Amino acid sequence: MLLRVFGMLAITSAVGLAAAPAAAEGKAKAAPADKAKAGAKKGEEPAPTGPAKMKGKLGLSPKGLAWNVTLEGLAKIYDKVFDEEFMPLYKKVQPGPAMESLDAEVADKKQLLRRNKILFGDLPTGVDYSALKGEYTYGNKESMTKLVLRTGVIRNFFFFDDKLWKVYDEHKLRKGGPYGENWEEASELLTKKFGATPFKVEADFAKGRSFNELQWTDGTTVIRAIDRGNVIALVYQDATVFFNLPKHRPNKPKNPHAIDKDVAAATAKPPPPEPKKPDPKDKPKPKGKK
Repeated sequence: MLLRVFGMLAITSAVGLAAAPAAAEGKAKAAPADKAKAGAKKGEEPAPTGPAKMKGKLGLSPKGLAWNVTLEGLAKIYDKVFDEEFMPLYKKVQPGPAMESLDAEVADKKQLLRRNKILFGDLPTGVDYSALKGEYTYGNKESMTKLVLRTGVIRNFFFFDDKLWKVYDEHKLRKGGPYGENWEEASELLTKKFGATPFKVEADFAKGRSFNELQWTDGTTVIRAIDRGNVIALVYQDATVFFNLPKHRPNKPKNPHAIDKDVAAATAKPPPPEPKKPDPKDKPKPKGKK
């Protein structure tokens, strides 16, 4: 299958996808889990305090996909994937209307990533009402696009200043599926696959986390498994960005859904009237005095 999904790729001893860290940042900071392990007593395996160090390296696909690639660069990678995917169909079709229809279908697929681009600028977007809320911020040169793979997996790509830093795959859980029928099965399968007990992160709505998740890292990529009920999201992030995220999000814009202050003032309820002060003339006279 040409459109292989991230979570189904082999973990090997060789480097799969080499992240290209920015020169100013150098290598990604050591994962908190590594620091905790270094300070533990000999023979003990401490609970991770950050993404757990997995065994081996994670290989990502399709070929050419790498952190910091631009949206146009990403689209060209998938252009080649679609050409290869449709090649068997072209070999069977005859010149004429059928081939023209196939040409149109391929051309449409090649425009999906470009056409689905969403900018998180100053105006709110419909993504705010989806499960992806919390995966981006406004006013920090962030954007995203998406693609539905032939397997049915929904793949979301996130960018900082048009540089890829996160891939968010949505898999439906089902009996006999690659991740099992429920979250418990998926957690067990992933823990076995990555060879390490994951770092658990509880949902915290105040901090923008709507779901429980598990985290691992191979030093280059941080992997997050997110519990979304009948869907498991597998998120792959450039470790360099993940451990320096505040640096990439300096702006703390106001809530894009908040009511404009002038509108709020115009529609606000008027304050209740102050209680009327008694007139000194109406004060009752003390007894015995006229």
